[in-house]
Amino acid sequence: MLQPDSLIVQDLGVAALIKRRKSRIPLHLSTQGAWFGQGGYRELTDLNISRVILPRELSHTEICALKEAYPDLELEIFVHGAMCYSISGRCYWSIALGSRSGNRGTCAQPCRREYQLNGRPEQATCCFSPKDLRLIDQVTRLQNSGVVSLKIEGRMKGPDYVYQTVKAYREAIDGSSNPQSAMLDEVFSRAAGEGFFNGTAAPEEWRTGSNVGREGALAATATGKNTEGLVELKVVQTLAPGDGVFWFIRGEKQGSRITWVKTDRKRPGYAMVRGLPTSLKAGTEIRRSSQGSSEDWESKWNRDWERRPVDLFWSGHDGTPLAVETVINDHPLRLETDEPLQLALNKGLEAGPLQEKFTVLGDLFKAGRHVTARLDPGLHINGSALKRLKRALVEYICKLEQLPPPREKTSIAEMIMAASENRQVDYSKHFSSEPQPQIRLRVWNQSFPFLRDIHPDCWILPWQGDQSRADRVIHSKIAWWLAPVLTREHFSKVFEQLKTVESGEFLCFGWEAFDLARLLPHLEFSLDWCFNTCNLAAIDYIRGRGVEPVLSREWKDERIPENLTAFRTGSAWNPLVSFSRFTADLPAGKTVQNSHNDRFFQLPVGNGVTATFLEDIPASLTRHGNASLQIDIAISPQENPVQVAKDLNRMLTAFKAA
Repeated sequence: MLQPDSLIVQDLGVAALIKRRKSRIPLHLSTQGAWFGQGGYRELTDLNISRVILPRELSHTEICALKEAYPDLELEIFVHGAMCYSISGRCYWSIALGSRSGNRGTCAQPCRREYQLNGRPEQATCCFSPKDLRLIDQVTRLQNSGVVSLKIEGRMKGPDYVYQTVKAYREAIDGSSNPQSAMLDEVFSRAAGEGFFNGTAAPEEWRTGSNVGREGALAATATGKNTEGLVELKVVQTLAPGDGVFWFIRGEKQGSRITWVKTDRKRPGYAMVRGLPTSLKAGTEIRRSSQGSSEDWESKWNRDWERRPVDLFWSGHDGTPLAVETVINDHPLRLETDEPLQLALNKGLEAGPLQEKFTVLGDLFKAGRHVTARLDPGLHINGSALKRLKRALVEYICKLEQLPPPREKTSIAEMIMAASENRQVDYSKHFSSEPQPQIRLRVWNQSFPFLRDIHPDCWILPWQGDQSRADRVIHSKIAWWLAPVLTREHFSKVFEQLKTVESGEFLCFGWEAFDLARLLPHLEFSLDWCFNTCNLAAIDYIRGRGVEPVLSREWKDERIPENLTAFRTGSAWNPLVSFSRFTADLPAGKTVQNSHNDRFFQLPVGNGVTATFLEDIPASLTRHGNASLQIDIAISPQENPVQVAKDLNRMLTAFKAA
């Protein structure tokens, strides 16, 4: 049994099933859950989620406001590591271009690629590549803000990175007078900044520039002079033999290790080094990636930290076997020696031999407390008998650790209640033999009249605080999509607007749907596909809170039940690939393309959020059983709106006839 300290979950269906099983393992909401604190607190409490790992896109002011609003909720934040261009958990870029999903841990990092503006190679930039997050200088402010845990991104990094980074932040937390924060430049690091900590930043402040990979610490600059295999450097940081360095030549990264260094006493700040190519041109920056003289993390590692403590209870009398007892995974264990105890000539077992012999219990366990109250003092036993007892103890501990805990004894009433709580959920209410699928068209562009000749079952238009204008133009049923709600001001504004609305249906991006549905029960609210609802258990929970979900795009077609009808699935004309809070500076009405000629464009979706779309027109619309279909429409700057309307109308006609 792993016995984790907690489980990090994003999926509400998984959290609901864990709750139904009455698990006592604490639940933490993943940053992929994109909880900005504007709705859903009751749902978190209902699901026994005690901690939220906040999105990286929150400022310090917003973090403090959340702690003040929800003092009983533990907050954890990222302080170091890679930043995603998209809002946490709301990136579909990688999956749109292939089979690797950023929301499932296999992102291909398309935001790190080079993009050409309007297909011009001379205007190619890494326009979506954010700097890494580094908040080591803000640790004191974070401690004062009530955050309970600092999260360091490093799932795919090496042990040296983990050691040096954690060490630097540990020293900062402890208030060290000499924190080794400079080491952060020498383990894996691209250009770094403070992200959204102080609010939104201009593009030149948050983007990496052309180098999207590891930068290292600037250590020296080549002067262009060399002699007898030695290269002269103007030194920024002290160099030593064994230091790993790298540099760029025409954009290509090269590296080596310095083998010899001699400083120039007549010219302070200059040194001759061996290990670099003599062809280095003047001005070439030499960056250090590792210090040959730095401490070895393995020498600092204590294997005892990995061992779990086990309390040992000792008993025995003169002439009886020595007995040891413990409890592993709620299973009691008692073992005895194969020889009897005898009176000791010197000190007894309780005076040290037991603690010495039973400190380490194999690779996975160690002794915690030694309780000798039931062991008579002044007794001794043969050393070989103690060794055999220890081998048996380690063997049985490892076996019991693999077993599940024994079933608890409960009363008949408790057993009946537990059975009802753990019943198999009946999802048959989601299916119907009388299909009534609807076609719903959602328009991303702020202008929509050019599509008025198409007659879907429902239009989903951008909410701008007023229904009357659309009612005069469109004669079909109309629903509305709300801009992402990321702050208390956003929530208050939309709530005040909707209070005066007598009826209507509103499509939400996130957790605000739950609170709006509770506060405005006369209105209908649904959760968009970007909430990543991927299973029946999640849908059952969301619908139980009075909200209608749209299936995630990542719910694979083959897993969707053939006879579903009460669900809504999604399709797209130019699919959305990213929601971002980063300040955009792409010219309006322009497109960018990658090296594979995939073209992208952007549209504002409100409240400071920009959506990025991939130019990709579906050949046809896919029917998922008898589910209703929501088609998201984004008109590219390269497209003729009138032609889009005609093509879409033909596609809808073919879909209805199928």
